[in-house]
Amino acid sequence: MQILEAKQKFEEIISVLSESKLEEVIDFANYLRDRGEAEELLRMQMSSKAYLDWLSPENDIYDEVFKDEIK
Repeated sequence: MQILEAKQKFEEIISVLSESKLEEVIDFANYLRDRGEAEELLRMQMSSKAYLDWLSPENDIYDEVFKDEIK
């Protein structure tokens, strides 16, 4: 489906929705938009040097130190 066709179909659908349903559509659209940004941010954080250092075997000592606090 082409973008223009999808937008037209979407407009047809939302034109008959109640106000509360439109608010749900807006919330969902915001979620979809923000999810991509959040996933990219998480990927960037997980590839950072600080995160990779934190996961390094040199820091495994902290697993033993805090084992009673992790359940």
